[in-house]
Amino acid sequence: MASYRYVIVGGGLSGGKAIEGIRDVDGEGDIALVTQETHRPYQRPPLSKGVLMGKRAEDVVYLNAEAYYPEHGVELLTGAQVTVISRESRTVTLGDGRVLGYEALLLATGARPRRLPLPGNALEGVFTLRTIEDARHIRELARPDAQALVLGGSFIGSEVAAGLATLGANVTMVFPEGRLLERIVPAEMSAFLSRAYAAHGVRILPGTTPQRFLGESRVSRADLSDGNRIRCDLVVMGVGVVLNTEIALQAGLELRAADKAVVVNGQLQTSDERIYAAGDIAEWPDPTYRKRLRVEHWDVARAQGLQAGRNMAGAGERYDVIPYFFSDLFDLSFEVWGDLSAWDQTVRRGDLETGSVAYYYFSEGRLVGVLAMNRPDEERDPMQALVKARPAFDDVGAQLGDERADLAHLT
Repeated sequence: MASYRYVIVGGGLSGGKAIEGIRDVDGEGDIALVTQETHRPYQRPPLSKGVLMGKRAEDVVYLNAEAYYPEHGVELLTGAQVTVISRESRTVTLGDGRVLGYEALLLATGARPRRLPLPGNALEGVFTLRTIEDARHIRELARPDAQALVLGGSFIGSEVAAGLATLGANVTMVFPEGRLLERIVPAEMSAFLSRAYAAHGVRILPGTTPQRFLGESRVSRADLSDGNRIRCDLVVMGVGVVLNTEIALQAGLELRAADKAVVVNGQLQTSDERIYAAGDIAEWPDPTYRKRLRVEHWDVARAQGLQAGRNMAGAGERYDVIPYFFSDLFDLSFEVWGDLSAWDQTVRRGDLETGSVAYYYFSEGRLVGVLAMNRPDEERDPMQALVKARPAFDDVGAQLGDERADLAHLT
């Protein structure tokens, strides 16, 4: 049996960043990273952006060069799956029978894309987008004038649709909600984006779902709930994810009943103090919102991976980072800070038609987050400070909407 001071399960952003966190505190303890993929640790956002569109090489996704890992005392176990965690013996067993001992263990297993259980969903050409191979295969089929069907009207579906349209494909988007990005943006922003997508030739069919996919071995058509049958050379599903927490369940760790998220404390420790969790699977007590959060965004995975690594090595620090993510849709760049899972009021700063606007989101009279599109750089720090402070609408609502007001003076 091989034993390590640190074992990391998962080769995504959280797992890769945990190595950096460990090495910030402990320069010598040996590390093993186990990943089911055949790649060294990489990040996924570029897959639906530059890589999908062929504007950036696949190598851009990797966190570090191959040489980084042996140089930093890390053994990469690729193409391997953890099948058993024994908390009593502090070991993990791999699918090939190998057993690894650990002093501290990190679960950074992430999530897998949800695949709609529809007739024909296993046909060639029906994709989800999560891996390097997914992006490569989608790009190969997204030739000019190809007929592409994108399922999902949130950011991942919107990014994929923009990417495919940029490649020259004829894109149709379908989703059950009444408008694009309905859960995240105000109605006027949805209308603005719908016009932008239409200008790029994207057809949007809200309130519509697929019923089945048809074809011999490869998808060629899709039946929709509105009665339409459309031709498609490829289908991309962007309809949510399923958390990879089966191994945490096997280990007997505390999970949230609703979605099987791994419950962690402020230091990202699970119900077993020697086991940590980070990224998509982790539900943590957030001090800003004074409630438990779980967020599936790039920056949360990055920051939690670093913090979990530091804490595995003994730093003992509380995780206290405002959730953040970014997105690029055609030539529109978005940044979001905070928790937009529930909101009932917004204040707009700027003008949609000029392409520079920010929306400040409130829930029950308190600021919960901000979405910015092409705003001046000098507003970024005050935006984050405001989200952290969570002021009352009555105190700042009028000033937020006035571009003459200095945001820095509102915190």
